[in-house]
Amino acid sequence: MLVLFSHTTIAGLYGVEPIWSELKWTPLKILWSGHQAVILFFVLSGFALTKMWESIGSRRYDAYIAARVVRLYPPYIASIAVALVVYWVMRHLSPWAAGWMNVPNPILGENVSLIDHLLMIGNFNPSAVNPPIWSIIHEMRISLIFPIIYFVVRRFGVGALVGFLCVSMLVSWTISGVIPLSALQAELLISLHYVTFFAFGSFIALNQDSVCELASKVRGRIRVGVWVVALLLYAYPFDNPWSLSQRMIGDIGTGIGSFMLVAMILTSAEGSFLSRYRFLGGISYSMYLNHILALNICLILLYKSFGSVAVWVTAIPFAIILSWGMCALVEKPTIAMSRQVRRIILDRRKRLAEAA
Repeated sequence: MLVLFSHTTIAGLYGVEPIWSELKWTPLKILWSGHQAVILFFVLSGFALTKMWESIGSRRYDAYIAARVVRLYPPYIASIAVALVVYWVMRHLSPWAAGWMNVPNPILGENVSLIDHLLMIGNFNPSAVNPPIWSIIHEMRISLIFPIIYFVVRRFGVGALVGFLCVSMLVSWTISGVIPLSALQAELLISLHYVTFFAFGSFIALNQDSVCELASKVRGRIRVGVWVVALLLYAYPFDNPWSLSQRMIGDIGTGIGSFMLVAMILTSAEGSFLSRYRFLGGISYSMYLNHILALNICLILLYKSFGSVAVWVTAIPFAIILSWGMCALVEKPTIAMSRQVRRIILDRRKRLAEAA
């Protein structure tokens, strides 16, 4: 939802001076912390993948990676396919120039390479069809090597986190232009930077009892203070005009804040209020993949005639509805398929071992 809120600022807030320059550094900043939410997403991925890897008793990489590809890839492809069809239809209803309000105008064979999108983890322009997939590309790359991250974090603990933080600092220096890099080299270095946040999540999962015990001891006003510090670290170390190198340094602050937030959430009572909104968690991957399409449809159809407010009040519920539909039609079946694939591979390995 924060990513969606962040992207809606393109309509009537983002780039509008002095309104945006004043608003974006107020406590409201957390409502537009889209990039920061991706860092939190990576921390949560490291946590979830650690649980997944440990649940595979025989530590079978083939079962792990097959399940991971099935989990991520079909919803990713579905989001691209739906976007291409929708934009094709929209061009006949209300034409727009590519780049207007950051809306893509994808045309296969002209500004979109279908092969590159199908291969997923290569170097291509994700903004040509569905800009948010940039992080899913990094997610898949890092998923492929996650067992190595898991081993390093389990073996070296806090030392591993310090090492990964140093790697992120080195990447931020390298990416600043001091060393000539090809586009692919730069992309892979960026993925290496994001490995740090998967390591954060893996550390929490591997040391969950200790982390929760420590966090649960923080009570009263001190706990409120820790929440405030965590949210400040999470929300504030990012601004769009910053260079890529500066953003990477800011990511470290956001990553530490995300680490603290996860630790605090693990030791917080859910309560009746939040329990009503698990629905949003259930559709969160589909929301991330499809919200920008919903927003862009509203921009194309409503912005010129009705302005920003019309876009805001329609894009958010429309994104939720579209994401719910994509979740029901694509994501939930792939979750079941992912579990089944993992089970089939593990059962086959077990039968082979027993036969031997």
